[in-house]
Amino acid sequence: MTAASALDDEQAVVRIKEAALVRLAVRRELNLDLAALAGATGVDPALARAWFPQSDDLLTALVLDAYAGMGAGAERGAAEAAAADGSPLDRWLGGCRGIRRWALDHPDEYTLIWGPPVPGYEAPPETMVVGARAVITLLTVLRDAYQAGSLLVRPAEPALSEGMARNVAGLAAGLLEGLPDPAIARMLTVWTQLHGMIGFEVHNHIAGVAADPAAFFDYAAESMGIHVGLTAQKFRS
Repeated sequence: MTAASALDDEQAVVRIKEAALVRLAVRRELNLDLAALAGATGVDPALARAWFPQSDDLLTALVLDAYAGMGAGAERGAAEAAAADGSPLDRWLGGCRGIRRWALDHPDEYTLIWGPPVPGYEAPPETMVVGARAVITLLTVLRDAYQAGSLLVRPAEPALSEGMARNVAGLAAGLLEGLPDPAIARMLTVWTQLHGMIGFEVHNHIAGVAADPAAFFDYAAESMGIHVGLTAQKFRS
């Protein structure tokens, strides 16, 4: 009797599933062999190595391009709403739409920056600077509304736990400096929800949920803007 036949059905099924998951994980690993890429594209391998001397240089270039594309999409969407004399909520929605539009047009790039981390890759600091462009677009809307007195600052509900207060304090000392704590807490919530929603659509999980994905996105993104305190009231001149 072989070792495999000595297993009962349940153990055998578990082993097969475990082996299958290992193969799925391997399939998700990036293969950016520079020599192979150069050969496939007709580029001199020596030139390719000059442009990307380290193994992670090409990956970093792709990450930077993706973050820049997403940031430009957010900025363009918010600017279009502002040019149309839109309210803070309109500008917020425009920025969110810009992120979604870019993600749907560039699903692989979106997955690169918002999918599972690449094993062994540590992004250099410059990617964080470019990566902040999209969120800064939305934060600018919040800050403008706050400075104009049109951001509705409601007490945090539920009240901030000790751990959540530490999360807020860290953000208040950095990227979200100057905003009230309840707005920071809500912004952290909606930023993660926004990308969860976009990722849901990018990976084709929306079809069985929403007959009109664009309408669903607009409703959800506008609801998020209202949650952080934005209104349809235009800034006073």
